[in-house]
Order: sequence, then structure tokens, then C-alpha cells
Amino acid sequence: MFIEKKDSWIYLAKKVHTKKLLVKIEGDTITEKLLEDLSHKELDIIYGSKSYRDFLENAYNESLLQSIIEASKKMYNYFEVFGVRYLIDDPLVQKRVEVEKWLQFGFPEAFIFNSNNIEWSKIPKEEVKKIIENKKYKYKVKNEVQEVHNSVKSWNFLTHAFVFNEANIKKLYHILTKDLLQENGERYPRWFKKALNTVNNNMTTSPDKVSDEINNLIKWYRANKANIFSLQLAFDFHLKYEQIHPFENGNGRTGRLLMNKILIQNGMLPMIVFTDNKQSYFNAIDSCKSWNKKKYYKFMLEQYQKTLDQVVI
Repeated sequence: MFIEKKDSWIYLAKKVHTKKLLVKIEGDTITEKLLEDLSHKELDIIYGSKSYRDFLENAYNESLLQSIIEASKKMYNYFEVFGVRYLIDDPLVQKRVEVEKWLQFGFPEAFIFNSNNIEWSKIPKEEVKKIIENKKYKYKVKNEVQEVHNSVKSWNFLTHAFVFNEANIKKLYHILTKDLLQENGERYPRWFKKALNTVNNNMTTSPDKVSDEINNLIKWYRANKANIFSLQLAFDFHLKYEQIHPFENGNGRTGRLLMNKILIQNGMLPMIVFTDNKQSYFNAIDSCKSWNKKKYYKFMLEQYQKTLDQVVI
């Protein structure tokens, strides 16, 4: 989002795909109404795109899909507008502050708690919050406390330095699992898996093919990131990644991080898969072995809506 001067007028502008959107600033302040007008233009482009229509054919629930897109884009634009060097009215500043607060604290705390607890961590949510906020905590299981610290570092790496390549996926995994013990008491292996593993009794990619399959996935992502709708791109990447299962352990945690990187890169808020729904999550992924993704998309969209419902502005 940026300011553009044209024909003696000043506009709030944004690029969406290959199009540039302009909304004229009538006074000396960017208002919420002006930002909403820009958001509506952005939504018109999204809903008219082939990638959106293609995803809708598989997602089915148009009202849920549009509710997510509109809420996520609106809140992301609240966040993005603060980077514009122009006077912004106070109500819009306050909403931007609330979204930023959620992105910096509320989301990481909830995401880390839920993502780690899906993988059998027992640390309570309030203790995760204290650890992240550097407050005194009572939880005594050192491995799970270390896992929270590692998760914070992983999130920071993901949002600041990560780019999609094999080396960075390995690095993300290494940051996440550094100095941790697995359920069997052994340390996490350093790199890709050396033995076959299964998910819900389904075989995943064999160790000798993992590197090739990860690089094929990255190539698929790069080739399709401009052609596949952002939600479908993130969900499909996550699904393919979990089907590869490149590491002996830590695949779900790294996979959910990578999915959120794709959402953020596409101007969407990140999402949480909630531990209360973990069996439905496993079942939704398992349902895709027939390549019918209807159940999987439905579940992920519901989790996304559940995430957005936590943002109070």
C-alpha cells in the first residue's frame, strides 16, 4: 500500500496481482471509509479471478469462503496502511494497533500452544503465554518449555528471513527442534528422515526420495503461486508437505508454519489449527488419499474462521 500523486490529486494505492488500485484522498487524512473503498476494489478483483472461481468449485461453501477473505483482507489492510507515510485518523490507527497487537502477541501465543499441543505437548495455554512474554512461569517440564522457546525463534525466522528452498526448510526444522527430546527420549535427528514413517497407517515418501520430493514441491509452489488462489495454495502445500513427511518428527509443526508463510505472503492473516480439533484435522488430511479434498478444505476453512473470530477490534 502506498501514496501516489496523479493529476494534482493524491491517492491511496495498492497493487493486486497485476492491477493497481487507486482511491482518491479527499481531505488530508486517510479514513476507515477510504480504506474500505480500497478493500472493496480489491475484493472485486479477487472474486472475479479464475483462481478464486476454481477454488470455489472445490470449497463449495461460498459464504464461509467470502467471510474469511473479507475479514482477513480487511484486517490485513488495517495493518498495512500504517506503512503509508500520510496522516491517518485516530479510529483507524486504533484498529491498526489492535491488529498489530494480535499479530505480535495474540496469534503467536495461540498458534504455538495449539500447534505444539497437537503433537502431544501438555503445557497449558497460560504458561505458554508467560514464557513468550518473559514472565515467571510454573511449568516444570523443561523439554516442553524449550519447545516454546524454539517455536518463538521459528516464527521469527519464518516471518523475517525465510524463503522457500530446501535449505531453509531444514533450517526451520532445526530451529524448531534444537535441544529437544522426542517422545522416545532420543534427540531429534538433524536433517531429513532416514527411515520410513507412516501417518494414519498411510506410507509417506521413502527417505531416499525426500529431497527430490521437497524440491518438486518447492518448484510446484513457485510455478503456481500466481495461478492458484492463495488459500488453496497454502492448504495444498500443507497437504503435499504432510504427505511427504520429510522428517522423522516435527512435520506437523513445520508444515503449519510453512502454510502460514504462504498466507502472509499473499496479504492474508495467519491461521491456527486448534488442538481441540486435532482428530478432525488428522481425518481431513487422511480423507485426501482419494484425492477428494472437499472434507479437507471444509475443515481448514472452518479453522481459519475460528482463528479470525479471536481477533477483537
